[in-house]
Amino acid sequence: MRQFLVMVLASLAAVPAYATEDAPRPIDLPGDRLFPESVAIGAHGTAYVSGMSGDILRVNLATGEVESWIAPGTYGAGALFGVLADARNGLLWTCTNDFSARGVSVAGADAGTWLKAFDLATGEGRISLPLPGEGAICNDIAVDAQGAVYVADTANPRILRWEAGSDALEVWKEDAVFGGGLDGLAFGADGHLYINNVRTGALYRVDVNADSEAGDITTLQTSRPLTSPDGMRPMSGMSFVLAEGGGKISRLDVNGDSVEVTTLAEGLTQPTGVDVIDGTLWYVEGQLSPLFNPNMPQPSLPFKLAPVKNR
Repeated sequence: MRQFLVMVLASLAAVPAYATEDAPRPIDLPGDRLFPESVAIGAHGTAYVSGMSGDILRVNLATGEVESWIAPGTYGAGALFGVLADARNGLLWTCTNDFSARGVSVAGADAGTWLKAFDLATGEGRISLPLPGEGAICNDIAVDAQGAVYVADTANPRILRWEAGSDALEVWKEDAVFGGGLDGLAFGADGHLYINNVRTGALYRVDVNADSEAGDITTLQTSRPLTSPDGMRPMSGMSFVLAEGGGKISRLDVNGDSVEVTTLAEGLTQPTGVDVIDGTLWYVEGQLSPLFNPNMPQPSLPFKLAPVKNR
């Protein structure tokens, strides 16, 4: 009997990270200084994880295989926040920021704040756009049905936009109502843009007019307060998934100006990014505090890309 139990335990240990469709397992990510900030899931179950170390990892969710796809400093990319797989344009977008003044630097990175894009097929750098103005922070990214790219500037109350063929980002919507702290953003099935504020916990809808220009801003009423809302992705219809830096992964169901918040996982350590495929949410815990403050408790290693089922 004892030998049988040993064999069973050994076989379980050999099961791949994504064991079955119904029971996915966390996937270990390499690098004790990765500090994963965002995750994007592209075609065929391929996930991309961006790290504050400047790494972009590519993860096969079916097998759990992880590879270092884009090395730090490639194409001038530095400490990475948001990442987004854009099948329409064939690009992987990422926000790269210069935090060298705060003790976080990446060799080969361009100074300043940039939106950069890599070819989804080859990993080659394709587009590099500086954020206009001083002190900007490029945080997260969304793409509309026409292929235009929208960026949240966390340091300023504005959303930027890039349209195919343009050589610069433009200010799409700027309003004092946002304050500082804009973070995760995503388009709903209604065609409007939804965006959260990591500092205040607010959730906004920005109406998109027929000419794709920005319209009214509505502050939505959530069924419970959001705690440090961060990365956000669309699901189906008017539902979104959200990483709350306060320790939760949640689903947001929007009905008019009201939002029902369902907690799907809690007790996490500073989750920063989330995406969804086939009813499973995959999230990363950035654990960024010790990166900027060495007196804080060090991160729990290894960093992981972890699943939670929608319900």
